[in-house]
Amino acid sequence: MKKERFEAITDAVMAIIITIMALEIELPNFDEEGINEFIMQIGIYILSYAFIAILWINHHNIFRHVKMVDHTTLWLNFLLLFSTSLIPLATRTIDKAYFDNKSHILFALIFGSATLLYFLLDERAIKLSENKRVADTRKMNIIATLLFFLAIPFSYLSIYISSAIFVLVPTAYFLLPRKQIKSVI
Repeated sequence: MKKERFEAITDAVMAIIITIMALEIELPNFDEEGINEFIMQIGIYILSYAFIAILWINHHNIFRHVKMVDHTTLWLNFLLLFSTSLIPLATRTIDKAYFDNKSHILFALIFGSATLLYFLLDERAIKLSENKRVADTRKMNIIATLLFFLAIPFSYLSIYISSAIFVLVPTAYFLLPRKQIKSVI
């Protein structure tokens, strides 16, 4: 299959996911508590949006040198899109029950799964393009995946530790030198 159709479905699904997240933002009562909840909700939305944006950018970067995609690549991509489609659920859950570690576990599980599937898709794209990359990129993919999955046991210790991990991974994309982050998430 030509990659253009493959990329078109990815673009469409990610656009729908972002739209669903935006539609789930609730306007608060404009008292002090309502404003605080709204700020928390927007912060969680920004974090989820940044994750999807990074995923989309990196997805296009890894397929830049691929001419055709095979059956395995299609299924890996659909698994990635499935896990990414659960991000609005994770975002909504952590927004509604931020102080419950179960919401952090769900958030970490969904983001960790998406990151793992992205890593596998990235590995597949490298094989299809016969393009070699620096070891730092592979390390970043592994570290991001491990950090999200480590947020699960850390959420039992403190939701603030898991929250720090959720912020750290997308922030690292913006702070690390460009040659290391061609495929962070």
